[in-house]
Amino acid sequence: MKTIHLTGALALALVGAGYSSGAAAQDTEAVADVAAPEAVAEVATDAATQEAADATAEAVAGALRETEATKPCELHVWPTENYLGIKMGLLSGFGAIGALIDQEGNKGKVTTIKDLMREYLGPEVQIQELEKLDYLEKLKLSPAEYEVIMHEPTPWNEDLKGNDELKAEVKAMNRKIKRGQRLTDSTNPCYAELVTTHIFYHKAMMYGSNLFTGWVFHKYDGDTLVTKGKGQVKNPLEEFPPKDESMIAAAQTELRMAYSLDFAEWVEKKSGVYAKKKRR
Repeated sequence: MKTIHLTGALALALVGAGYSSGAAAQDTEAVADVAAPEAVAEVATDAATQEAADATAEAVAGALRETEATKPCELHVWPTENYLGIKMGLLSGFGAIGALIDQEGNKGKVTTIKDLMREYLGPEVQIQELEKLDYLEKLKLSPAEYEVIMHEPTPWNEDLKGNDELKAEVKAMNRKIKRGQRLTDSTNPCYAELVTTHIFYHKAMMYGSNLFTGWVFHKYDGDTLVTKGKGQVKNPLEEFPPKDESMIAAAQTELRMAYSLDFAEWVEKKSGVYAKKKRR
């Protein structure tokens, strides 16, 4: 985020400098036409160049000051690529849903539920949906105080097979989560983590289709874990997976909506942010 801020400011500074230079050049030409002596034109050009350089330097200095004034807290966020699915019915088992033809080039391709979830609800889409929900505020984190730091998505379980290094990384991550330890090397006393653990499609004869999504939320005050929440929630699906090409748009929209509803419900019930209501 620092780089983005700095780059934007630098771009504005350069544009501003270019504009000033152009205006100064026009002024110089006017002076030269009227006064004629080359010395006058040379002095005017030098002055304009110096003025533009000063303006650029000031803009860059301002950008640096803005970058240095970082937000005091950190929220580290992990989306997921861990898509799971199971279909239970008279012929129990999960597999291909048939040749779904999304476009001409994909004719004959057998597409699974997991493939569709990856396509419709990838990591970038997950973040977009969370941002639409103002997820920091839902987690009671002030956007004015928390700098969001994105991490690589949590991996698909299938990718762990035959990859000892990745398997070890995931085990270490899970171990830290269970112990309530930070997942990063940050020592910022105002610190939080939001980890998406999985997105899970489940279909059963008696219960219909549902989208389960799991998260872990940890918030720290110094070395003390002050808020912890984990678990999964579900919301129903009717349009996903699409049965034919005409249903694709509706299925995409529904899957995103189910994910968003999952998060809102999970924050309320399982994030640890809100106190549980006592049963009477």
